[in-house]
Amino acid sequence: MDLKGIGGIWPASLTPFDRAGAIDDAALHAHVAELAGTNGVRAVVVNGHAGETASLTRTERAHVIGAAKAATGGKAGVVAGIVADDTPGAVALARDAAQAGADALLLFPPALFAQGANARPEMASRFVAEVAQAAGLPIVLFQLSLTSGLGFSNEVLLRLCRENESIIAIKEGSDTPQAYEDNLAALRALDRRVTVLTTNNSWLMASLAYGGDGILSGIGSVASPILAEIFEAMARGDLDAARRANARLRPLCRAFYRAPHLDAHNRMKTALHLLGKLPNPDPRAPLLPIETEERAAIAQALASAGLMPGRAAAA
Repeated sequence: MDLKGIGGIWPASLTPFDRAGAIDDAALHAHVAELAGTNGVRAVVVNGHAGETASLTRTERAHVIGAAKAATGGKAGVVAGIVADDTPGAVALARDAAQAGADALLLFPPALFAQGANARPEMASRFVAEVAQAAGLPIVLFQLSLTSGLGFSNEVLLRLCRENESIIAIKEGSDTPQAYEDNLAALRALDRRVTVLTTNNSWLMASLAYGGDGILSGIGSVASPILAEIFEAMARGDLDAARRANARLRPLCRAFYRAPHLDAHNRMKTALHLLGKLPNPDPRAPLLPIETEERAAIAQALASAGLMPGRAAAA
């Protein structure tokens, strides 16, 4: 599927495991199929942070891509996360993704980039170019938060897009309105279209108001219909409808994205378990299952969002 120029909702999927810790193929198929069949979803992202990719072997990552490709049934694209701390490792994963049927790659910067990639932009340029050449697939470049040290400067981000025609989109998570707005304006000034997908999870609606093309986020694994409502309302200029949908999303954002942040996607698994959509909510070690008290808070957030069966959304 050609994802060039495509916005809308791109949920980052979770990776279900059974009680023994193996990938639960039936649950994975059901999860991805539901996401792909949701109105407004244009692509499903696998093997990202939401999918606990760091805990997956290389073979398992390829397996997840193939399983997702089968589950979407052509209704949505499949984007494979490439998370590696060295170029050869990223190249190998990119080739695996292409062979498994991915439509595009979500390329994460290696952790060592936090030590000064913006001061050595040629390092980032070579990394992106080698991965792109190896896979021959379009690339969604992950712009992480500036506070993480892994976010590219505005100048480096533009350089990467100018040098690599394979970059079709940016997963924009700078996490400050000023940086996001500056990046958006600069990307719009390029001589080709680069899709901007916001992942600024504490202000998704606001980032769409700046002019973003869509949302790529792990919260889409639970709330893609609400994300689609917000996106579609903003696209048609219906601010009141967008605000109503955002009011439903807010309790979920507050429940998922809080300290300790390493549990964010673990909480989303718990949410799907509470909704009867995931047989086993447990992550792979070293992550730990969510405790009873927090499960209750997640259930309340689902009720407030109108997602819990038999319960109405909070006013």
